Amino acid sequence: MSLGPLGIPGFVGVAQRGPTNQPVRLHSILEFRDAFGHLEEAGYLEQAVDGFFENGGKTCYVLRVAHAVSRRGEEVARAAMLRLRDANDRPVLVVRASNEGAWGDRVRLSVERPEPRVSTFLTLDLREGDTSAVIKSTHGLSRGSVIRIRDHQGETCRIVTDLSGKNVSWAADAPLERNFASGAPTYIEPVEFNLVARWSGVEERYSNLSMSPISDHYVERAVNERSKLIQVQDLREGAEVSERFPAALGETLLEGGRDGLFTVTPDDFIGMNIGPEERYGLAALEAVDEIDILAAPDLMWALAHGAGFRTEKDVEVVQDAMISQCERLKTRFAILDFPDPADHRRAEQWRLLFDSPYGAFYFPWIRVDGPAGQRLIPPSGHIAGIYSRCDLSMGTFRAPANEVIEGIFDVARDLRDEDIGQLNDEGINCLKSFSMRGIRVWGARTTSSDPAWRYLNVRRVMNTVISSVERGLQWSVFETNSPVLWKSLERQVTMFLLELWQLGYFKGPTPEEAFFVKCDEETNPPEAREAGQVIVECGVAPVRPAEYLVFRVAADVEAVGPGT
Repeated sequence: MSLGPLGIPGFVGVAQRGPTNQPVRLHSILEFRDAFGHLEEAGYLEQAVDGFFENGGKTCYVLRVAHAVSRRGEEVARAAMLRLRDANDRPVLVVRASNEGAWGDRVRLSVERPEPRVSTFLTLDLREGDTSAVIKSTHGLSRGSVIRIRDHQGETCRIVTDLSGKNVSWAADAPLERNFASGAPTYIEPVEFNLVARWSGVEERYSNLSMSPISDHYVERAVNERSKLIQVQDLREGAEVSERFPAALGETLLEGGRDGLFTVTPDDFIGMNIGPEERYGLAALEAVDEIDILAAPDLMWALAHGAGFRTEKDVEVVQDAMISQCERLKTRFAILDFPDPADHRRAEQWRLLFDSPYGAFYFPWIRVDGPAGQRLIPPSGHIAGIYSRCDLSMGTFRAPANEVIEGIFDVARDLRDEDIGQLNDEGINCLKSFSMRGIRVWGARTTSSDPAWRYLNVRRVMNTVISSVERGLQWSVFETNSPVLWKSLERQVTMFLLELWQLGYFKGPTPEEAFFVKCDEETNPPEAREAGQVIVECGVAPVRPAEYLVFRVAADVEAVGPGT
């Protein structure tokens, strides 16, 4: 049993491009921009993720949300598309941008119909009804190749199903309609085409594509498995193979892409969990066990700019959903932002809407570089980086406080010590500027009113223990529920907690004072065993941060009596 990944946030927000409702694992801001592009004037997500990496984060997940379902005719996210047609103007392929957004309207697509790469000859005459041919060379052909058999009278196409020596075969249910003479001459050539997609300096070229589903170069497989720009759909599968190839096309823009950006709603952020392949919004992050932090900085952008967020209540609903997920899974923690960048009174009022050990607020907003100069953004992304920095350098027992925030110029409001004391008492963590020590996180409080869960590192230590023990004990599933198993589990968990105590996760001079583990007949009564459960009871004493350093000053004075 060992500690699992620590300090890995799941970010939820809006982006220019990238998969929607599918968490993407990232290791740098360059990977973010490659996957999700760059929004010129919208959203805080990109700068939040940048702040995460700049403050020590190593790995995160990003989930792009967009408005998906129209209720009143409002704009929904849609991928740009283009229909490719054959020589008779029949649609044969639909090409769509790889994901939703107006960015796809700038994807330029062209179709090339080059001369055959190879051309060979028939060496034995073909008769009507034949399903194979002997040719001079099979070089350049393979199973699944579409071949054109042509002479001076015309041509026909077949899909190669087998090659043996200089013999090529096609399906028995597709016999030749007429004779072909070897001395005519009769040519055998592969039928192929090229697709070229270009966007913002990126070019993708797919050569020697086939419309045969059994070919290794079948267009759907060859493009869809590799392309970051487009996806294709065969519209004429089952039709005569000669009628399925697109005609040549000069560079043409895809069209119809929609962002679904300014119409994004709380439901788009919250999403739902219908099943393994049907998870949307925040619910899609539930399937990623690595995540132990949640952040949604774009809630505040949606409130200020999105038609789908009408009041601050919409933000509250999404933040409630974030905390609910953390409470349900018991292995993650929510970093929450305030709607107002600098008003401490509104921050105090907003804080009172929440009471949970699974979330923490930070105040005020921070000033960073933006596309058009400096701008204020919520601090959750940068704070997540500090969580990760402390987790990786020491562990979740280290409170992510008194740490410098990298990559920012200022805070939205300077706070005096008495302001910080008041806000801290309300469970609001402040960002404080020191003249010689930079801007630092000055607080480690949760939103809980329970003194036992006042400090966020206490909650996160418990999350770490729960997730690690659950993962480490998976081997015991389906084992015989007996005293032998109980002792084995008790021994394994004890050794793990002992390691954590040695690392500094728990207080107490001895292991007995730091934790206990119990797995016996008392914790596993008959009714629990009948229900197929094995119960290990654990107790730990996590360390707590020192918020105040108390000291006394005493001075000895010599008594001076009258008349001296």
